[in-house]
Amino acid sequence: MLIIRQAQLDVLAELRMREFEDRALAHLQRWMPRHCRLLGPAPMRLLVRRGLAQARRYGLQAECTVLGYLDLMCLLGSGFDADPLLPWAAAILGEPHRTDPVPRGDRLHEAAWHYIERIVPDYRDDRGAPVTERLVRLLRELRALPRDALPEAEVPAFADSLLGLLATYFPAKLAVVGPGPAAAALREGCRRARGHGLVGRRGAALVALLAFVLGHGFDDDPLLPWVPPILHADADEAARVDRLFATGAETLRRWWDQAAPPAASALH
Repeated sequence: MLIIRQAQLDVLAELRMREFEDRALAHLQRWMPRHCRLLGPAPMRLLVRRGLAQARRYGLQAECTVLGYLDLMCLLGSGFDADPLLPWAAAILGEPHRTDPVPRGDRLHEAAWHYIERIVPDYRDDRGAPVTERLVRLLRELRALPRDALPEAEVPAFADSLLGLLATYFPAKLAVVGPGPAAAALREGCRRARGHGLVGRRGAALVALLAFVLGHGFDDDPLLPWVPPILHADADEAARVDRLFATGAETLRRWWDQAAPPAASALH
């Protein structure tokens, strides 16, 4: 009688997982080549594992739906499923799991590309070429903010004041998500900065606006592996905030030095 031990089953499961990860990485290398070139295999494999776990949580078991989910993580940030500025994503993902996951995955993709097409002007020049100009200028303007502490009571008013920067540098996305949700997201970003020990105005503004531009959960995103080490570094607030500015600008430079992207891949 053939006896298959649990250890053997675990090995088989690990082998199947590794084979799926390899297929997923090949898919991402084809459709998200700049992410793969800029980050390398280890962060992308971590992204695949996280994406598979998240997709399964929403009942997306078919491989095609998982691959589509990974694409959207690359375009919208790995925390797009919980992003308060993307309520359509949560609505589709939250549908009863008994429904066919493939049509649900298709609807998610269609909604995402409709959203992307509407915000692309923020990331393109008049000729349609990808540009970093707006985000670089925004980072420079943020660096000019005072370093003094931001009292908790002043967070709502301070967050509202940042809406003017969004209207200047990211008007398309602001118009799509609306000023009310954008202001709420900025307030949440300022409070998240405090959770990282960044209590000054510069740090609060930087975290809040990076979350708006790069996506909810940018501070724990395998696509942005440079962020957590800076936030968690054993250094004072001014040094960490300066490193966030400098590393963010350098990452942008290297991102746009890559080969010309497919439409809308400049979003992340």
